[in-house]
Amino acid sequence: MLSDLLPGDTGIVKAITPDELSAKLVEMGIFEGKTLRVLFRAPFNGPLAVDVEGYTLSMREDEARLVWLEQ
Repeated sequence: MLSDLLPGDTGIVKAITPDELSAKLVEMGIFEGKTLRVLFRAPFNGPLAVDVEGYTLSMREDEARLVWLEQ
């Protein structure tokens, strides 16, 4: 899962768990085949910054738990 990655780790989106937030993730440009890299994580389970093939996206932990990756 994206939420398991550490800063500097990279993965390719394999699937998104169906949820009310799934459509929001697709609108933000996260869908199957996209390469994601964690830039940094805020302390105390705060948001994480993710590079999505050239742009930076801030995501909450609950959103990141929906994204399944292959590394």
